[in-house]
Amino acid sequence: MHVCIFCSSSDLPEEFVAHAREVAAGIAAGGHHLVWGGQNVGLMEVVATAVRDGGGRIIAVSLDVYTEWDHPSPDEYQVFSSLGDRKESLLARSDAIVVLAGGLGTFDELTEVIELGRQGHHDKPILVLNTAGFYDGLQLQLSRMHEEGVIASSPDELVRFASDPGEIIALLDAHAAGS
Repeated sequence: MHVCIFCSSSDLPEEFVAHAREVAAGIAAGGHHLVWGGQNVGLMEVVATAVRDGGGRIIAVSLDVYTEWDHPSPDEYQVFSSLGDRKESLLARSDAIVVLAGGLGTFDELTEVIELGRQGHHDKPILVLNTAGFYDGLQLQLSRMHEEGVIASSPDELVRFASDPGEIIALLDAHAAGS
């Protein structure tokens, strides 16, 4: 199974790094492969290294404006000039999406795949690792949007939140077994 990870290209506190490493190691241990933004910095580097160290393949989907930060040796490498094309390829190449802590780019990727799933353009699981309550605000907002009738789907139908990396891996493995 190909697992797309959206995450920060910035260096974050150790708790975020440890959780990212644990998720990535679990992906490799499960025989899965990584599809990610291709950079060799921040959490993006952490997940690529952990998947590679665990024997998994790493598939980089980058933007031409980021090539100076790209991972030096992915198993597959794509470069796009358009963010839209990059996001389309990330989704097309994956069987599941995992979201770790990240900035506006990560948030953009997450909200797009949620909306595309809501519209029926994919049925891939979207799993958010809520390390240290990082995504508490998003959970609250999605619940409010549902309660106010802005979105018909309950948040649980759109995305799964977990605070433990082991839960993310268990959900991925369950999805792989059911595929």
